[in-house]
Parts: sequence; structure tokens; C-alpha cells
Amino acid sequence: MEKNRFLESLNHPIPEKAHNYMLSTYSIILEAWRRGLEVSIYIKTERSVSIEPQYTIKSGDKVHHFSATRGDLVSTHTKDLTKNKVVTKEILEKNNVPTPKGKQFGEDITDSEIIQYAAEIDYPVVVKPLAGTGGKGVIAGIENEEELIEALTYVRKKLNFPHVILEKYFAGEDYRLYVLDNKVIGALKRIKANVIGDGESTVKELINKKNIERAKLPSLTNRKIKIDDELKNMLRRKGYDLNSVIPEGELVYIKSKNNVSAGGDSIEVTDQLSDNIKQIAVDAVNSFDDLPQCGVDMMIDEEKDTGVIIELNTRAHITQHLFPMKGQARDVPSDLIDYYFPETIGYDRKNAQKFYLDFNFIFNAGMNRNATFITIPELPTKALSLTRYVISGCDYTDAFATRVRRIAYNHNINGYLKPLNNGDISIILGSSQKKLGEFRSSLEKYLKRVSKAPKLVEKKRTSPIMHGFHIEEPNKKPAESKKETSKEKETLDKYMKDYAKLKSDYQNAVNRLAKYERDERTLELTQRQNKQLKKRLQQMEESNSWKMTKPIRVFTEKLKK
Repeated sequence: MEKNRFLESLNHPIPEKAHNYMLSTYSIILEAWRRGLEVSIYIKTERSVSIEPQYTIKSGDKVHHFSATRGDLVSTHTKDLTKNKVVTKEILEKNNVPTPKGKQFGEDITDSEIIQYAAEIDYPVVVKPLAGTGGKGVIAGIENEEELIEALTYVRKKLNFPHVILEKYFAGEDYRLYVLDNKVIGALKRIKANVIGDGESTVKELINKKNIERAKLPSLTNRKIKIDDELKNMLRRKGYDLNSVIPEGELVYIKSKNNVSAGGDSIEVTDQLSDNIKQIAVDAVNSFDDLPQCGVDMMIDEEKDTGVIIELNTRAHITQHLFPMKGQARDVPSDLIDYYFPETIGYDRKNAQKFYLDFNFIFNAGMNRNATFITIPELPTKALSLTRYVISGCDYTDAFATRVRRIAYNHNINGYLKPLNNGDISIILGSSQKKLGEFRSSLEKYLKRVSKAPKLVEKKRTSPIMHGFHIEEPNKKPAESKKETSKEKETLDKYMKDYAKLKSDYQNAVNRLAKYERDERTLELTQRQNKQLKKRLQQMEESNSWKMTKPIRVFTEKLKK
């Protein structure tokens, strides 16, 4: 992964809970916190019953509320307008912003009427649910009536989106532009999931390799390309399957949609797009009141320098702008905080980037309902420093670690304490130079009380540290670790052998039991049939017909002799 493609502000271990969609929230609150702003996070239950972290950022008496990327300068009225695809289209058309010709159809409208409208505007067309999000149910490039019938059945019946929009298909490629304050600050080209042949690897191997690369990006850790029926069908149309070896350099699409979450590629192209295309996106956003920021989905024909607006998203995630698969990352979080809190623009960015947030704790505390409102302690904004102390001649105990953490708390120190394998104790620290000096004085006084000859050596520290003060477990010695691993493997092998024998014995017992049950059922059936036959014979022998035919039976028996 090319580090120079990504932002220096995110050049630290991104907390696991800040990966994927949560990266949008994390990156913005991190930027605000590094500027010395007060950040508070709270849990809110959405109408959809999903639980989402919301947050407020405060600078003096100024307070702004956010949900993901959307700040409160986006009015509720405008947010509701843009959620309605039909109303959005009407407003765009009224303001002469190019958008595909189309029409909505309610659940009471038959498929036949929709098919008739498709013939009027001519194929190819696009079907999308009125209430859909994230590209779910959107089927583009429908070429004829047969494909349209299939698409309508899928969207209206199987996905249960009876209220749909049908619109003219625009021949172009899929883009997401982010507009802030009349300017495009980020633009992504979204390409359908694909693999490129190398002449040696099978399709399955190429997918696995690509998934490994995707997982390296915090924006895509759980956005793997899934092998499903759609993927297999896409391959079959090209004459391939999962075991096929694709010729070197040949690109094969393996999904029908451009969604990055479904395995698509994200390419940052802000500097490559023309001013004309960018202006279309800005005009779309300016068609609405109280909309300073917005994600704009467009279909663009770069060769003809034309494009149309597909959708507006006031709460658009910025994860792919931060960690695109290709291209230079864009610092959208910084631009957003500049806009909402312009008084903080000149902050000491380089020093502030020495610290990052313990988002795992924040997220878990909120989502576990240990807390519903979390305020992050403010980060000092001046003379920030990092350092490292190595203490020798002092025994490490739980009481010692707890006391050092209390001293760190009293002096507003970030960092962690860790016992080393050689018996020394390492303390990593970060705060203002003044606070670090106060911490050292308090620590030295404590060391003199608990040790006869403590030694404290200060060393250089450059890597960013997480906010808060933590106590880490000691590392295991390599020899111990290797020995334990070998022992664990030996134990596991024994368990696996025992399990294999147990599984075999169990299966044999099951088979024998099944045979016994079959034999028992057969015997039971035979006995029941014998009983019925005996009863039938008795009835026959007692019947008048049997008695009257007795002379005939006797005569027949004599003939046999």
C-alpha cells in the first residue's frame, strides 16, 4: 500500500471500530479534537430502529451537531426534499440541471403501464425503487421489454419495492462528487467489481488476491468481493468459471453494480474532472436552500464532457475519499471543520497529529449502553510533545501501574505503560511540555518512595499515540511463545486425532442404529401383516361360501392324489 497516497492525518493505526462506514465519523471528530475543540458523542435510535452515533462539536459558545458527515447547517426541510427522488428530480429540472427523464409509479400501477412508458422514452432504461438506498434494487441498462419485465418482477415482487422510478439510461460512468461551499472537494470514479488476468492465476485466486488488497484499507476491511450466483453468472456469460485462467491484461467484470461495498473499485479523480462537470454538481446542490454540503451521484461521459445528476445524498460517507483504491486521498474532514469552525484554521496541525482517538472504547461504551453521552477530554493545542521513559530498578506490580495511571490522569497525560521482558518498565507519554514536566516531577517523587535506587531514562518518541492512558500486558519471550505454540499444536493434533476416531465411531453407531430401526420396522410390519392375514383366513373359514364349497375342495384334493 503506497503510504504517500494517503493523508498524514490518518497515518496511524486506525481503531478497528472506526473501519468502513464508521471511518467518516471517526475522521471528522478526530480532526475537530486535534484542533482543541470539545467533542461529545451520543447514541440515537433512528426511525429505522438502527442505532447510530451522533456527535456535537463545540467551540466556545458555538455548537454544531453532526450525523456521519452531515452538519446541522443542512436544514431538516432540505434533507427531507433530497430523500425524495421524485421531488429532487423535479427541483433539478426546474433549475435546468441535467437529470435523466423519468417518472414514478406507485404500487397501484401495473407493470404494463410502466412498460408502456418505457416504450415512450425509448430503451435503454433504469429501474430503481423510490425508497431504496445504497444502490439496492437499482437495475441499469435495461435494453428491451423482456429485460424490463424481469427487472420489475425482481424489484417490485422479490425485493418488495412496489413504488419505483423508471428513467432514461444515460450512457456514461458512475461518479460520486462531494460538494462543500460551492466547490467540489472530492470526486470518485466507481467501477464495477472486476479482476484483471495475469495469464497464470484462476479467477478465484485473482478474487482472493484482490480481497487481500482491499482488506488493507480501513475503508474496505469488510467489503470483500463475495462469490455468489450473480458473480458466477457474470463469468458464465464471458465463457469463464472460477477455475478459468484469464489471459494477461484482460479485464473481466464480475458484478453488475458499481457499488464499492459490493466489491467495486474506487478511483479518486478530483483533479481529472473538467470544470464543466464540477459545475453541474455545484448547480445541483445550489438548487436547494440550506445545503452547503452534499454527496452528488452522477453519470458522466468524460469524452463528451457531459453528465447528469442521479441522486443527492446529504449524509454521504467520505470513506473512499480518505482511502481510495487508486488515486490521491482528499482531506474532506479538514475542509468540513474549516467550514464549520473557520476560527481554528491556523492550528498546529503537525503537533496535533501526534495523537489519535481511542475510538474502540468510545464506540463500545456507547453501543453497549455503558454510556449514552461521551465527552472526549480536550487536547491541548500548544507545545505538544511526545516522549518515552524507561524505568529500571523498580518492581512492576498492579499497584505500581495503577498509581502511575492516576498520576497521568491528574496531569492530563495521554499514553501507556508497559512492563518489558528484561524487567524494566516503559512509559510512553504525550501532552503539552508543561504537563509532561509536572508528570515527571510527580513520578520521580513516587519512584523514590517505592524503590531504593530507581533509574529513569528519557528516550525519543515519534510515532502517534492514542488518547487516554492505558496499561498494556507484557510481551511474551520469543522462546516461551515458540514453546507454547509447539505445545498447543501438539495438543491440537492429539485432539484432532481423538476427534476423528470419535467421529468415525459415532457415525458407525448411527449407521448400526439406523439398520436396527429398519429391521425393527420391517419385523413390526411383517407381524402386523401376518396378524391381518390370519384374521382374514379365519373370516373366510367361517363364511357360508367356504362351508358350501367344502365338497368341491375335498374332490379336488382327491384328484391331486
